Amino acid sequence: MNKKIKIQIKNRFTGNVIFEYEKKDNTIKDTVEEAVKNGASLNGASLEGASLNGASLEGASLDKRYISVARIGKRKDIATYCFEDDIIWCGCWIGNLEDFEKRVKETHANNEQYLKEYLGFIEYLKSLK
Repeated sequence: MNKKIKIQIKNRFTGNVIFEYEKKDNTIKDTVEEAVKNGASLNGASLEGASLNGASLEGASLDKRYISVARIGKRKDIATYCFEDDIIWCGCWIGNLEDFEKRVKETHANNEQYLKEYLGFIEYLKSLK
């Protein structure tokens, strides 16, 4: 039995729907491919656990550089930086690199390990600018 399935791609930071697609026997892969075909911006999209094996992302806009580091800091979270927009996402915190560095120095002043991890990542990002 082929039933219609609607899949929504949401922003991982706001929870807002970025793109939705409905068709018979829909999959996440099909939805992502359709989003790319339609020129949808998937910036900030939550695709955690999605298998895109074999997906055709031809035509996807890849005009911005992002870099991420995983399992960093107290929460062993992911920090992601966008060079073109000067935005860093770390856990629920979002801001520019300068503000992130200030926050790290304040928050982890008494924890050498976390301070070292974050400042190392920040220095690496600065070296790539």
